[in-house]
Amino acid sequence: MKNNIGEKLLFIDTETGGIDCNKHSLLSVGLVVWGNDREIIDSTEVFIRHRNYIVTSTAQNINKFNMQEHEQLAVHPKKAIELILNFCKQHFSENLLIPLAGHNTQFDVNFLKVFLKKNGRSFDQIFSHRIIDTYTLLRSLYYSGKITNDISSSTQAFRYFDIKVNGRHSAKGDAIATAQLFSRLLELL
Repeated sequence: MKNNIGEKLLFIDTETGGIDCNKHSLLSVGLVVWGNDREIIDSTEVFIRHRNYIVTSTAQNINKFNMQEHEQLAVHPKKAIELILNFCKQHFSENLLIPLAGHNTQFDVNFLKVFLKKNGRSFDQIFSHRIIDTYTLLRSLYYSGKITNDISSSTQAFRYFDIKVNGRHSAKGDAIATAQLFSRLLELL
């Protein structure tokens, strides 16, 4: 039986074709390994190729999705899963369900669950059901009075803590910034 104890977290972020995980395309997954010394250990982004892309105009504007550029980086879904798992194996024990973290993480987890299931893999055999969400932490700090402004959106939080995002609305860029945000929040807790 895998346990959930570890000193590292895997921050995730996704770029998607919309907000419906059962309908819209998962375009990319950003992965950032964060160590309990509050440092980023490693990061990557995996771009996913689809036969038919289902992308809303709103998502296309937010993500700055360009199909030709995406196709140059994207890999077949089975290869994408292989890349994700190999990255995780470099940093986490195979006897450990990988603990996830992120901002508004349930959104990303839902897309990842659907993607894995469609490709014959089980989220629950790879990742822990326990998730750290910086949104929840920000709301808790706001309700406790430790932060006097409601900065629960990632954009507001990055601005408040002066976190520079290299590649805003890219899965890797946002995951790195969220890991940095988490380290800053730990200072307040």
